[in-house]
Amino acid sequence: MRVLPLALIPLLVTATGARAATLGEARVGFSAERILVIDGHSYTGRMWQMPGVQRHEQELPGFRPVFILHADSAVGDVVLPQLHTIVEFAMPRALSILASPALLQKPVGQEVVNGVATTRYAVDATAPEGHAAGSLWLSRDGIPIKCEGRFETPKGKVSTIRWELRHLQLGPQNAALFEMPNGFTKLPPEAIAPLLGMKLAPAKAQ
Repeated sequence: MRVLPLALIPLLVTATGARAATLGEARVGFSAERILVIDGHSYTGRMWQMPGVQRHEQELPGFRPVFILHADSAVGDVVLPQLHTIVEFAMPRALSILASPALLQKPVGQEVVNGVATTRYAVDATAPEGHAAGSLWLSRDGIPIKCEGRFETPKGKVSTIRWELRHLQLGPQNAALFEMPNGFTKLPPEAIAPLLGMKLAPAKAQ
């Protein structure tokens, strides 16, 4: 999670907004351990979802940012409990590649991944933001249990990505998990991003 937006692509791959719905909008609530590997760097966190909203927690040195994502908004929130701060940011434009209608048109078989029955899809999609290729494993409820692939920008920068969910628990999640805490200060992305080693787009970015 060194730089956004590329680092956010796998993080948001299950986002239930319109841009990512073609990846199989999960129709159920669940929680899981999330394994994320970007260019060989591994990050383990947890996520919670109810239809239309997600919470991701990630351990970073000295921080534990919480990402709150809503299906009906192009703006996400990063909650930093240690700093009593909330940062709004614009979803990366690169996510538009996830709206490609071709993403789920190439099922290649059925597999059990971490105890969950899935359908495996071959992914090969191109958009102005770049080219994505690899494989995606979706559960019958539309949960992306696993994905592996590479993303290449028009300028030739290549990132390799692996995403995996473990210890999946289906069921309703506490609504409080997705609410903004009271009494926290709201700051612009540029005020906090250097502390996290990230590059966040302002919430008003088009």
